[in-house]
Amino acid sequence: MTSCHIQAGHADSPVILHVPHASRSIPDTVRAGILLSHDELQLELDESTDTATDHIAVRAADLLESGRPRPWLAINQFSRLVIDPERFPGDDEPMNAVGRGAVYTRTCNRAPLRPEPATDAQRLMNTYYQSYATALADLVVDRIATTGGAVIIDVHSYPQQPSRFEDPNKSRPALCLGTDDFHTSNELREQALDAFAPLGDIATNTPYGGCYVPLNRYRHDRRVSAVMIELRRDQYLITPRTTETAKVETIARMLATLVDHCTPKVAAD
Repeated sequence: MTSCHIQAGHADSPVILHVPHASRSIPDTVRAGILLSHDELQLELDESTDTATDHIAVRAADLLESGRPRPWLAINQFSRLVIDPERFPGDDEPMNAVGRGAVYTRTCNRAPLRPEPATDAQRLMNTYYQSYATALADLVVDRIATTGGAVIIDVHSYPQQPSRFEDPNKSRPALCLGTDDFHTSNELREQALDAFAPLGDIATNTPYGGCYVPLNRYRHDRRVSAVMIELRRDQYLITPRTTETAKVETIARMLATLVDHCTPKVAAD
């Protein structure tokens, strides 16, 4: 079983739009291990879910000019409350300290989400985390084999106000650009800044930092480039579950511009 849905792009595109946190779906077998009431869970999902980032990514792919190679999409079908595919799987994950590692045991307000230690952690890792990681790693292998490289654009959003486990003193710009010293070149960083320049308020690696790269490529394969796009949710949401259509369209066009920047022009010939 894999919770990662791969939507095929053009054979010549190295670009992967990765959307790990857009879903609110939780399988019944996983829900049984969560301590929250129905209403408490819905509030947690409101704060934890990167609502509509999947719609933004799909729309960006649709908006590419005719003849330009469509990017590949990798979209998590389940909530991050099942597993968080972007966390390190072991003890070296910093978010373990606040119960927000690969398997969450604490809510956004630091209340218990699962028993500590989580009794179903190994099952969740085996069933969801490993298959997700394999699907992404395999897609990257395919893109490298076909195009010579892979460009992962990590698509996220975050609330205007910090969650209780976060540092309240960090700035929260309209767009947080997550970069990695090894996998984010100056060129890719500048391409992202150019594409999202209309937002005006952009900062790098604050309040969040880094970007997703499969662990078997992390910090040793420069053929894998990556950057993270973190949109502050008031830029496109009216409520935690409701989008503002015109703003979604505008942001999708910015993302499409970044995809186009990252796609070799010769690929469309």
